[in-house]
Amino acid sequence: PNGNSIFLPAAGYCEGTSHNSVGELGYFWSSTPIESLDKNAYGLYFRSGNHGVIWYDRYYGRTVRPVSE
Repeated sequence: PNGNSIFLPAAGYCEGTSHNSVGELGYFWSSTPIESLDKNAYGLYFRSGNHGVIWYDRYYGRTVRPVSE
């Protein structure tokens, strides 16, 4: 509503030392952990024609998008 926008790159993800799906997938951590699963947190994902919110094991590297007021 205020005309602002944000760019979220399709930066892919890391699994161990491997960087995968660069330019194809976007995965971003939220600040919301899952209380019952201490090694997991919620995040946003997107790819061509698909997007959503899902939880991930924090072993997998996801992009962090810092936000300030």
